[in-house]
Amino acid sequence: MSKEFRIGLIALVSGLILYYGFNYLKGIDFFTKTSKYYVIYDNVDGLNKSNPVIINGLTVGKVSNIRLLQAEQNKILVEITIDREIVLGKATIAELSNTDFLGSKAIILKIGVVKQPIFPLDTLNPYVNKGIEEYLSNVEPITNDLGVTISRVNEILLGLQGSGEKINSTIGDLKIMVNQVNGLIKTNREELDETLSASRELIQNINQKVNMLGPILVKSNGVLDSLNTLELNNTVTSLNAMLNQVTELLKEVDNGEGTLGKLANNDSLYNNLNQLLVDLDKLSIHFNQYPRDFLKPLGRKNEKLKGVEKSGE
Repeated sequence: MSKEFRIGLIALVSGLILYYGFNYLKGIDFFTKTSKYYVIYDNVDGLNKSNPVIINGLTVGKVSNIRLLQAEQNKILVEITIDREIVLGKATIAELSNTDFLGSKAIILKIGVVKQPIFPLDTLNPYVNKGIEEYLSNVEPITNDLGVTISRVNEILLGLQGSGEKINSTIGDLKIMVNQVNGLIKTNREELDETLSASRELIQNINQKVNMLGPILVKSNGVLDSLNTLELNNTVTSLNAMLNQVTELLKEVDNGEGTLGKLANNDSLYNNLNQLLVDLDKLSIHFNQYPRDFLKPLGRKNEKLKGVEKSGE
C-alpha cells in the first residue's frame, strides 16, 4: 500500500467522519430508518436542503429535496424525511418558520391528535410563519399614524412661536394683581376682621331667634290642628242634624201628613186639581172666542151663555 493511497484513505475517512458527525450533532441519525413526506409552498423564503424538521423543539428529520413546480403556478415542492416511527395525521401542519433572528429556516411539524393517520409519500398541510415580518406589517400603519401626529405637533409648535412673550406678560400682570390684592387686604385687615366678627355675632343672634321660634311654631301647629278639628266637628254635626230633618220630613210624607203627604197619598186632591185645570182651559177658550159675554155690561145676564151652550154641545 503506497503512501499516497493511505493519505487519500485517511482523508476520505476523515471527511466521512466529519460529515456524519456534523449531521449527528444537528440531530440527524443516518442509522435510523426514515419516511418521506411532501409539502407544497407558495414561497419557501430561503429554505435550503438539510434544514431541520422539528417536532416540539426536537429535530426528527431534515429537508431532503426542494423542487419548483412550474405546472402548478410556480409552487415549491419540498421533500422531507423524518423518523419512520413517527405517525402523522391528516390534520398535521408543516409550518415553515424561523429558528432564530438570523433567519435560519426549519419546518416545524404540528401533529396534534392523530385521528386519521397518513402514510409515507403523502402531502402535508402547509403554513408559512412570517415571524417578525408579520409584526412589522402590523406596526407599519401605527408608525404612519405616529408620523402624521408628529408632523401635526410640529405645526402646532410653530404656530405657538411668539406666544411665550404673551404668556410671560400675562403672568407678570397676574403677579401685579395678586400683589395689589395682598396690599389691599393688609390695608383693610382691621376693617375686615371687624366685619367678620359682626357677621358672626349676627349669625349667632339669628340662630338664637330661630331656636326661640321653634316652641312657638310647635304650639301654633297644635292650635291650628285643634281649630281644624273643631270646624270639622261642627260641620259633621250640622250635616247630621240636617239629615235627621230630611228623614223626618220623608217619614211624614210617607205617612200622608202635611200638604206634601196629602198630595202624595190622596187621589181626590189630584183629581180636583186636574178638573180645575180643565175648567180654566175651557174658560180661556170661551173668553177668546166670545169676549162680549164678559165685557158687555147689560148683556145676557140671566141667560145661559151661548158660548157655554156650544161648548156643552
